[in-house]
Amino acid sequence: MSESENKVECTTHGTNNATFLCSHLIEGKNLGFNLGYDPEKPDDLWPDAWCDECEKVFEAEGEWNNRSEKFADIKLVCADCYEDVRERNWIQDQDVYHNMVRNSFSFIEPRHKEFVSKYNAGKHERWDWYQDTAKLVFSHEGVPQVEADIQFSGTYSTKSNTWMWAWANQSLDENVKASSRDIRAIGQKLGIKQLVAGRYAATEVDGWEMTAVLAKHLNAIGVYRTPSDSGFTYMVVTNAKWVSNN
Repeated sequence: MSESENKVECTTHGTNNATFLCSHLIEGKNLGFNLGYDPEKPDDLWPDAWCDECEKVFEAEGEWNNRSEKFADIKLVCADCYEDVRERNWIQDQDVYHNMVRNSFSFIEPRHKEFVSKYNAGKHERWDWYQDTAKLVFSHEGVPQVEADIQFSGTYSTKSNTWMWAWANQSLDENVKASSRDIRAIGQKLGIKQLVAGRYAATEVDGWEMTAVLAKHLNAIGVYRTPSDSGFTYMVVTNAKWVSNN
């Protein structure tokens, strides 16, 4: 591999974003995955990472110094390799994760049914969302019918089959993605990869699961998904109102 301006030439994945991992993670499995966020890049998709044994040495030394750095033997890798290594080494309590998803669906399903029934969601001629106002507007013949307050949970790409949290998507405005960082914070506390990783291999179902988690956290009244050429944008509805008598 060779590095140039935060890019790396990977023999497997070609030119890609560059990041760093301890050498143990690159070769190992189920070694734990500890993240080191750069304060200047808090939304980094691929923060530097190291295994549990490296974390023990780091804690014993109290800093990164000659001993801890020598033990970690940090290596340059590409973003795709990073995600593969993370999948192989991340350790978490699956029961905690599945219980969270199950409880989130149990919370939002009856509320979403009421939202759909009350506001005819899915039956309107047109929808539009606006990042600057964080609004989802349903309309008919150019006349707005329903206006909803929204927060984006993330996007699913049908091209790469990956989920990306809204906080990690630089194309989204802050006022529609800020709440998604709350879920990352919860994931860091519980050690849940799906809540922490900015992007990972997934299915459309993962998008609904993560959206349900955000919906429960925000006490939302519904969820919604809009299509694009490359996949879907998922969001939660925190409030809604009719704006037309028609």
